[in-house]
Amino acid sequence: MDNYIYYIDSAAIKLGDLAHDLGDFKMAAEQYHKALSRLRAYKGDSMTPASLAASLSEKLQQMSRYQHAGKRILEPETWRLTKSSFVKGHQCLKYLYLDKHKKKEKTPPSAETRALFEQGHSFETSIRRKHFPGGIDVKETAGNFGYFNSLTKHLLRREGRSVLYEATLIEDDVLVMCDILIKNEDGRIDIYEIKLNHEVNEAITADLAIQYTIAQKRFADRLHSFNLILRDPNSPDEFKIVDMTESLRNRVEDVNKKIKQFNEILSAPEPHIPMGPHCSKPYQCEFMAYCNRCNV
Repeated sequence: MDNYIYYIDSAAIKLGDLAHDLGDFKMAAEQYHKALSRLRAYKGDSMTPASLAASLSEKLQQMSRYQHAGKRILEPETWRLTKSSFVKGHQCLKYLYLDKHKKKEKTPPSAETRALFEQGHSFETSIRRKHFPGGIDVKETAGNFGYFNSLTKHLLRREGRSVLYEATLIEDDVLVMCDILIKNEDGRIDIYEIKLNHEVNEAITADLAIQYTIAQKRFADRLHSFNLILRDPNSPDEFKIVDMTESLRNRVEDVNKKIKQFNEILSAPEPHIPMGPHCSKPYQCEFMAYCNRCNV
């Protein structure tokens, strides 16, 4: 079968188009060249790669006059910790280590877990559409994690009010993504995290604490509020907002200590931690089968 799909670098083309629209012509040219090189390696009979290659070549020709005139906006960035890894480290240091260094040992999520994820995603989408409409989805717009942070910075530099979904912040090698971030007319920032739960619990608070800490590093006094949206137990379509700003502010020092500790764990040999109640509380660890095999 003539499988030309492998030769189409959709991510590079999408990023190139975005860069072009933003006026980052150098990045656009880099991404178009990358996609074009891959297309030219195709040796099959389908005309689709050839047609796409011709289109990219035409774009590059059109850009040749001004690709160095635009302002650099999108920059590739890396990180060491994420909100997810922080939550796992908060539960178990070995969970953190394995999730970074031995991902292949994960047990795939159950159908029940996948259904719960989907339910949470649907609730999140509903909240955004009905109550925070018109936002720009950073994840969908960029398509490549490495550029989420620089795109977020660019969008927040624009004049006026902005509503962003999946606004991405990287500070101190820690990446977090905010469900809803609002930059108000006066420049102040309000953040909303959406959870399917009915009440606040320690696991949620730990989740929000790392996000608040990184947001505070980025925005300082401009961070006006950090809020939690919870589902109403009496109606799946209703919700309540809990202002978590003060309680999260009190956790910043502890979060910074944990960031340092977690980075040390990731640079050290695999920790030896016996199995126990922490393996399933507050979340079911995906590495329980691995730990059982290792008799730890």
